[in-house]
Amino acid sequence: MARDLESSSVLVTGASSGIGAATARAFARAGADVHAVGRRIERLDALALEHPSIRAHRVDVTDRAAVFALASEIDCDVAVANAGVMQLGSFLDMPWEDIERQMKVNFDGLVHTLQAFGRGMRERGDGVLVPVSSIVSIQAFPAYAAYCASKFAVRAVAEALTMELKGTGVSVVHVLPGATRTELHGHMDPAAIPEATRRRKRVPPEQVADAIVAAVRRPRATVLCDGPARMLYWGKRVAPGLVEAVVARATRGTRAGEPDT
Repeated sequence: MARDLESSSVLVTGASSGIGAATARAFARAGADVHAVGRRIERLDALALEHPSIRAHRVDVTDRAAVFALASEIDCDVAVANAGVMQLGSFLDMPWEDIERQMKVNFDGLVHTLQAFGRGMRERGDGVLVPVSSIVSIQAFPAYAAYCASKFAVRAVAEALTMELKGTGVSVVHVLPGATRTELHGHMDPAAIPEATRRRKRVPPEQVADAIVAAVRRPRATVLCDGPARMLYWGKRVAPGLVEAVVARATRGTRAGEPDT
């Protein structure tokens, strides 16, 4: 049976731009009351002006106390843990601060969100938790070591949580976007981004958002949002050695590899 999103309460983190902003808009169009969470309040306020059912909340997901404080104020039927950052570079040379930042936002922030809002869902016996990782949670790439590590960790949480919550009435929908047009690389020195990555064809964030809304209506464990992501996902399962060989060959001699998600 499809979940009725009319007047449902939906939380979306990382809603200042990209997939998060597109997802907030998509749920609002579906009739949900949307709580858009992020650090850039001016972006969130502008988003809220687009639709009367979107409310802006300035919260840094790495601040566990702040996330739990928000959860004490609002009950959510759906929580989309989407906030994320990326920094490319040689793993051995990457400053600890860049590694730590990616883990704090991409993993710690997601954990805070799922725990803060998931506990209430479990008590009520209903809800949908939506951890957003990446297709690089399936296959690592050179120069993406720290980012991939954070996303591999998200995938582990999603898989375990799915089993833990079976029979509780709470669904877990794990979303693995592929190459998407977002601001994820916007803060980086262009020289650190390989030409192949810059040329990569990307899907619009609205495509990912629509996939998330559809999966929340009819929950399923894994959501793949584009053709190349599906190929990598299934290829890794059917012929992992072949996929690893292709990736090694394609990224040989480069620092920044090929993925862009």
